[in-house]
Amino acid sequence: MARLETTDVARMVEEATQSVAGSVEPDVELGTLDGWDSMGLVIFVELVRERVAVELAVHDLRACATCADVRDLIERQRG
Repeated sequence: MARLETTDVARMVEEATQSVAGSVEPDVELGTLDGWDSMGLVIFVELVRERVAVELAVHDLRACATCADVRDLIERQRG
């Protein structure tokens, strides 16, 4: 399976937070985004499960500051 890119993560963040397509830059501080709250995180976890077949925990995402951090977390979980 191909390595996940930060732009792929950014697109899933947009979907989970109901942001405008193309509005989330990969280096944005995730904690500053409207919708990156408990519900947005749960939606994001489900998107990752469906699209990348990786199980994440919401509390692990809270430690991720950027899309690159999330990508690295997903890649570590993929093994």
